[in-house]
Amino acid sequence: MQYLLQAVVPKTKAARVVESFPATAENYPKAIAQLKERFGRVDLLVQIYVRYLLSMVMKNVASGRTKTDLPALYEKLEAKIRALESLGRTQEKYGDFLSPLVESCLPEEILVAWERSRNIKDASQVEDCSLEKLMNFIKQEVKSEEMVELARTGFSSPANQKETVSKLDNYPTAATLVSTNIRNNTGKRNLFCVLPRNV
Repeated sequence: MQYLLQAVVPKTKAARVVESFPATAENYPKAIAQLKERFGRVDLLVQIYVRYLLSMVMKNVASGRTKTDLPALYEKLEAKIRALESLGRTQEKYGDFLSPLVESCLPEEILVAWERSRNIKDASQVEDCSLEKLMNFIKQEVKSEEMVELARTGFSSPANQKETVSKLDNYPTAATLVSTNIRNNTGKRNLFCVLPRNV
């Protein structure tokens, strides 16, 4: 039972369910069964994940498909799709339903690139707009974006480097404190001047 108490978030409904059982070995399977009954409803969990995807679509529509953080978007989409797969909602069964939702979450420039990549295919190939291919495309776009960002910041201009150095100059150091004490010449000798030089 102690493991269950550590596994749930304190002061939540799940924690209250676990705490309602006396902490004995016999009650562990009962507590698990109760948790599954209360919080393991597959139909409810599927609705939660699909509604989350819909809310991402609505946010994208409300923002006018402006520039979004593509890596963060990809991670959220991937997590929700994996969660749906773990609930038995596989890409083979639900890909046709989920693909338009995922496409609607994408920023406009990524969606245009996705459509271009689909149109470049030979006419002999079967048109396949599977969710897996879409997610792989987004993953490649994330990798490309990260490489571009690395290239941009890896070779910053000398003006940017001087700006970074000047920002660092504003922070006091131990050397600044010692030199300030000597400059002020308050009549007191600092620790470094008092110590013998051969130490």
